[in-house]
Amino acid sequence: MKHKTKVERRTFLRKALTASAVIPLAGIPIILRADHHRVDEADPSAVALGYRHDAASVDTKKYPVRGTPEGKKQFCSNCKLYQAGNDGWGGCAIFPGKQVKGKGWCGAWISS
Repeated sequence: MKHKTKVERRTFLRKALTASAVIPLAGIPIILRADHHRVDEADPSAVALGYRHDAASVDTKKYPVRGTPEGKKQFCSNCKLYQAGNDGWGGCAIFPGKQVKGKGWCGAWISS
């Protein structure tokens, strides 16, 4: 025997609105935990951009801009994509959910 359930329009809308408000909140613990992860220099994205925790260790043959007088002033901490955090580490728009060192550098550096 089949049982048909009739859902009223108001009930449907109320549940849909509640679900649309709760679903984004479910991701908050994941985002908060991710903020404490630091970018690994061996991560494929970091390697592709030449990211180093210590800007002085950047390969200037591969990234000649870092070897110029202007390039030597470039650090994650003065990049437009950097969001300052604690202990010299902060967020970066290039590596969402991960932290980069303020004294670091990568090829995506943008003047702030």
